[in-house]
Amino acid sequence: MRLFLDEAGNTGGIIDKNEKLNYGTQRHFCLAAVVAHDLQSEQLLRQKYAAFKNRFASEKELKGNSLFAKENNDALEYFLNNIIDDIHFSICLYDKKFYLASLLLFAILGERAREQFPVEYYSLVSDLSQEKDELFATFCKLTKRATKASVHDLFEYLKTYSYQHIPPAGNGLVFAVSEIQNKGFEEIFANDFLKFGSYSNRKFANLINLNALSELLEVIEIEHNCDTRKIDIVHDNISGIDEMLKQELKHFDVAVKFADSQAEELIQLADNVASIFCKIINTIVRCWDTKTEWSPENEWILTQSARFLQKIGTKNIKFTVPIQSWALAFCVKDMFAPKCSKKMRNNLFFNSEYQHWCQVIIQNIAESDFSRHAACFDELYSSGGGEP
Repeated sequence: MRLFLDEAGNTGGIIDKNEKLNYGTQRHFCLAAVVAHDLQSEQLLRQKYAAFKNRFASEKELKGNSLFAKENNDALEYFLNNIIDDIHFSICLYDKKFYLASLLLFAILGERAREQFPVEYYSLVSDLSQEKDELFATFCKLTKRATKASVHDLFEYLKTYSYQHIPPAGNGLVFAVSEIQNKGFEEIFANDFLKFGSYSNRKFANLINLNALSELLEVIEIEHNCDTRKIDIVHDNISGIDEMLKQELKHFDVAVKFADSQAEELIQLADNVASIFCKIINTIVRCWDTKTEWSPENEWILTQSARFLQKIGTKNIKFTVPIQSWALAFCVKDMFAPKCSKKMRNNLFFNSEYQHWCQVIIQNIAESDFSRHAACFDELYSSGGGEP
């Protein structure tokens, strides 16, 4: 088996030099893999993609962001009908604020909390990720070089922050912080506070790339019953952090090669898939945030989004996003499908559909086994990968 990977929505470190969240309009990060099961499968993928490029690409490399546009509808139709399937692709999607919310809870509650109380944990992270950017920027600022004083300041900030999406009675984060202080454990966190966002190279912190790559490889290993240590993994060049990724993955005996996308067409295909899906999820969230989901100007892109989700198969997408966004994606897949009447595209039908998918997702989380993640974190950081 060979994997060809590329990403979309990479804005570097989540915090910029002014200590503000550094994602602009690209709140989501997407890593896509083209999965070639054997040599015959790889050759067929190359032939199909070459035929597509010969017909529609005026340049050597066709970017997915421009492909998923109404003016390129013919090319997109061909791409969806002849290239995309539910066998040769795998995606890991990250919401960057959700990632920071997860990092915050990891630091306070620990990985075992997610393993033991997955639904409560995931629900709290989902709600926490809806809070203002200020909360997460302050978290990153105060823990960048954690000291006893900065950790104390963070804990006081978390207790007094005005939460808009978490009711006081159900705020497990505030409860945990208060308990830590009451029991005199605050100083413990100064030494090892941000280990889940730190790497062996201390110049880097809060990069989603490694998390997404690790999770995607884990999904592929489980779904295809294979050993990622024996897979040939080829990733598009990532300026400045490719060596760091190699170093971190050595802890698990996983080797990744980096190559120029201009010289490898299947990396270009991975870019198309990653860029398209990143644009899809950004569009879906924007439409509901602005309450324009039923506007005629959004009908084409939401209809094409539904087609993409149906063709690639949601089972091939690892969602690391708030439950709310996850459910919205499934609603679009159903409500903008050809078999769904346009008369049903309204809030009345949407509300029941949305509640249905929220319940399905919560059930999925409840049945998930997070013990493997916990073991991976234990192995990585006991080996010194996250130590200062």
